[in-house]
Amino acid sequence: MSNYNSIEKVISAEIMRTNEDNLLANRICNTSFVGDIKNRGDSVTFVGLNDPTVYDYEGTVTYEDIQDSATVLRIDQDKAFSFKVADLEALRSSLGLKDSQAKRASYNLKKEVDAYVFGLYEQADNYFDDAKSVTPANVLQLIGEVKEILETKNVQDGRIWIVVPPFVKTKLMLAGIKFQINNGVNGSGTIGFTDELGCDLYVSNQLAADDNGTVHLMAGSYSAIAYAEQVLDIQYIDRLENSFDSAVRGRIVFGAKVIKPEELVDVPVTDGGNAIA
Repeated sequence: MSNYNSIEKVISAEIMRTNEDNLLANRICNTSFVGDIKNRGDSVTFVGLNDPTVYDYEGTVTYEDIQDSATVLRIDQDKAFSFKVADLEALRSSLGLKDSQAKRASYNLKKEVDAYVFGLYEQADNYFDDAKSVTPANVLQLIGEVKEILETKNVQDGRIWIVVPPFVKTKLMLAGIKFQINNGVNGSGTIGFTDELGCDLYVSNQLAADDNGTVHLMAGSYSAIAYAEQVLDIQYIDRLENSFDSAVRGRIVFGAKVIKPEELVDVPVTDGGNAIA
């Protein structure tokens, strides 16, 4: 039994580590919640303080009570994976490898979670009515317009993130923007230099897309979306019924909620080609 428990612990740790390193929801969202997550249906609280009022000073100081403002987030999403293994030793030896079954399960969970979070674009207060055809010639102007929207909401440089599809990253590269490689994010999570763009730039294939191929680029502040997750039971099953195979299965529950829609931007974009004007 100790061997099985050891495998479960290692797989659970690998999933949590993969999510921590690769899940964009963990990077762009507010994850500072209070409460325990034990199952779907639980709720956690995101606590903050209301802004103090600024007033004209006329010789008298008045102290106001700053009441806590709290947002309750319900954990309503439940995702699972399960796969069979014929060779326990092969499973054990593959743990930690880039292409292990456990890591691939982690990546698939990551894609599901990110897709859910990026699907919240419809709740943004700020949006472009018409899709923007993005080219190397106009991509920096587009990024500038998106940043300007957030800056008018008092979101400062260093607190702005933008998530773009891969074709927009290509336009930025052709426009001369350099990128950090594997800065703690693998696969579709490249980060752009903040000193060039004045924001944190992420790349993802999980952005929402319309049937006509339009992709919804998202931008916001690090306070705009609340996100909480919990990896539940990771189980190793010695023998499946009516089979000589063993199996691994696991679950993750999570929830996400837009808490500052005024600090979120939705930009529908299309690929305008790579011609440099």
